[in-house]
Amino acid sequence: MKAIGFVAAAALALSSIASADFIDQLQDEASTYMAAFSQGDLAQSFQTQLYDNISGAGIQLYTTGVEGEITIQLWDFLPTEGGMMMAEGTAVGTPGEWVDVFWDPVSITPDTTYYLVFEADTGGGIYGSTSNPYEYGMVFANPGYNPFPTFDYTFRTWVVPAPGALALLGLAGLVSRRRR
Repeated sequence: MKAIGFVAAAALALSSIASADFIDQLQDEASTYMAAFSQGDLAQSFQTQLYDNISGAGIQLYTTGVEGEITIQLWDFLPTEGGMMMAEGTAVGTPGEWVDVFWDPVSITPDTTYYLVFEADTGGGIYGSTSNPYEYGMVFANPGYNPFPTFDYTFRTWVVPAPGALALLGLAGLVSRRRR
């Protein structure tokens, strides 16, 4: 009887996890004031290796500036290269903090380059690093989306894992517990 109760609890936990967002790509090095929103045409390229969706993104704002709306867009190519915007979200950001936006999960292809485009109605800017900490992408900045191959913004992407993948993890846990 205990096993049935444990299985039911595990199934309930997995169903709630399956609808949650998880961080996929994370470049958290924030050693440099990378770009001011006033520069325009700010973007970060990235690739997911495991997941086939993206449900949001975030950036870490530089410590100066004022609280204001930050918009993050997901593009299949840069806007200047004929890209199509796939998703967009806006949230209020506080200087020095992460700001995350979310949207309904969008299907993407692993190992394919996508772009996050950043805009703001306020001053301030984005943290980042000039030491190429994120090997699957780079910064674009200034009118025309000029590339900076060894620079990366401090950013993260969010995904909703497939329920089947989580169920397999849950079954592995149950088997492991049963053996004990």
